Amino acid sequence: MLASCGGGGGGGGGASTAPAPVPAPAPTPTPNPLPEVPPVRPAPAGCVVHIVADTAVQLGKTAGASVLACTGMLSEVTWTSVGGVAVNLLAARSTTVAFEAPTVGTVELRADVRFVDGRTASATTGIQMTDATAGSSLTLRADHSVRPDFNTSVRAWPTLAAGETVASIVWTQVAGPTVTMDTTNNRLLTFKSPKVAVDTVLKFRAVMTTSSGRQDFDDVLIGVEPEPALPDGYLFDETARVHPYRPVGVYAAALTRCAYNNGLYFQDSGRNNLCSSATLPLLQTEAGFGAVPSVAQIMGRVLTSHDFLGANFEQFLLTQDPHGDFRRLLGGVTAIVLGSHVRPSFYWSVSGAIYLDANNLWLTPEQRDVVTEVPDYRSTFDDELNFTSFGRQVRNNAYARRSFPASSRITRTNEELVLEIGRLLYHELGHASDFFSPSDRNLDPAQSIWANVSGRVGARTLVSDMLAAQFPLASAEMKGLGQVMYQGATATAEQKAYGPADVGRFFGADRASDDYAYSIFEDSNSREDLSMLFEEFMMSYRHGVRYDVAYTNAVKDGMSPGQVLVGWGQRGRIGEAAIKPRIKLVLQRIAPWIDLAAVDALPAPILMRTGVSWDDNLMLTSGATAAQPSGLRAGSAAASPRDLREDMKVMRAAH
Repeated sequence: MLASCGGGGGGGGGASTAPAPVPAPAPTPTPNPLPEVPPVRPAPAGCVVHIVADTAVQLGKTAGASVLACTGMLSEVTWTSVGGVAVNLLAARSTTVAFEAPTVGTVELRADVRFVDGRTASATTGIQMTDATAGSSLTLRADHSVRPDFNTSVRAWPTLAAGETVASIVWTQVAGPTVTMDTTNNRLLTFKSPKVAVDTVLKFRAVMTTSSGRQDFDDVLIGVEPEPALPDGYLFDETARVHPYRPVGVYAAALTRCAYNNGLYFQDSGRNNLCSSATLPLLQTEAGFGAVPSVAQIMGRVLTSHDFLGANFEQFLLTQDPHGDFRRLLGGVTAIVLGSHVRPSFYWSVSGAIYLDANNLWLTPEQRDVVTEVPDYRSTFDDELNFTSFGRQVRNNAYARRSFPASSRITRTNEELVLEIGRLLYHELGHASDFFSPSDRNLDPAQSIWANVSGRVGARTLVSDMLAAQFPLASAEMKGLGQVMYQGATATAEQKAYGPADVGRFFGADRASDDYAYSIFEDSNSREDLSMLFEEFMMSYRHGVRYDVAYTNAVKDGMSPGQVLVGWGQRGRIGEAAIKPRIKLVLQRIAPWIDLAAVDALPAPILMRTGVSWDDNLMLTSGATAAQPSGLRAGSAAASPRDLREDMKVMRAAH
């Protein structure tokens, strides 16, 4: 055991050399003992409101505090940094705040609350910030609050010393009603919040062990707010806490009640509590018919979970809407809800509002921390199919959009939001203008938004109905696949047997611009068909962005990019001759200020090279057939590494 070779039998004299000593193995470091988990202190006797908070937190880690009602339910919350080390509170209107302090010292916070019955109260707390320890560390981002029965997430962020890697991250729940934790990705905790009758705090701990044996941990607080009993015929499965971005706006008092409230119900036309359009009218009514709504008027209709979302949205409208497209389109909505837990985004004709995923509006890593990473519920619908649907935005043979991996601390610019919130607005406002086109915004103020449009819905006279009647989609195969991919229908044996070339043949012979057009096809309506046409046209016309759509072999875990081969694909399909008349019909009715000659000027589409990887189809030229070399992304928006999953089902996550 001391030596396998190197001991010496020598020559003549037969003398031997003692074996060289083998150095003792380096001792395995003993992990530092982890401190006991501090208990969550119960509410003191006779209290009105109290705070559960971290007591001491190292610099570089996230600290958190939750305010809880001892009796009753909270309607409003405002947090303030009142002394000691000043901190930035991104969730100052939520029941739970999180922050990272810049220096050692005590952070003093006050929570001022209003109850649903009008009572007011306040409570204070202090959190001690201490020096960071040397070496690798772990922080959990970020403490937050949710409503019961709500999916949410927390990310673990390792900071590693030179030469170290993560050996493991182990999560445990240490306080609150037990939940089922999903830590398949050990850097991401997801779970559904429990049903509670009173304000409750959940506490989780993650312990990281590095390759050298060092251990570090962090805790996170998740507040769970109760909600009143849901009425019969309630309209929202779940809502998160939001507030008017402009609290003194003309319609501020009506926004939450009319647009994002679990108490809204609709049993039939005579039994509902929908707001009248006099209480919360379309924005066009406030701006004046024929006028373009101002940014100030628009911001008076914003509900947000975090004020920075409203601020980013306002700057986007001020700087990235030079033609007034978004402002004109927003005339057809009653409210804009910007929520950290809205997923997927949607338009709702019952309220006349649009609901936008905050993942499209963050600018800094700290802002991104508050956005849920819970996947779109539709993300696994097509897992049994024998192909994968791909899509991306391109400009000049390169990715138009940078990669934003969730595991990186990334900052993006206001200009980049055109490819995020801009694209999403074109889509959702396409829906809004389908129901309330510029010529259909003069409503009966005594009736609800839905009552004003339900007759036209029943008579099939919406713009999307005209589209379906004059230029119908014909592929029965794609209509069936749309129900599987986007509605969760069970795939038939025949559908499971379709390969990428088969699907490309079905899709290419029809006149949809994207397969999301087939996602809803009840009674031959074309709601998503219209919005995809409008989105893709406007992104090409205003921003020079073309959309790629392709079908590849089914992507499985562990496959390399070179193994993902295109069976059919096309760039800029919006420029197909058979699709252009459909775009003109849509534009004439929902965006009449657009010159229809722009449709004829769209660049011709380009077919991708079959049998060539999705990656190597990034650089295309008209009529090109030869495979191009790989590695074409240098210097483009995609210079940072991309995960194939960023391009898979790209249309689905947005709306």
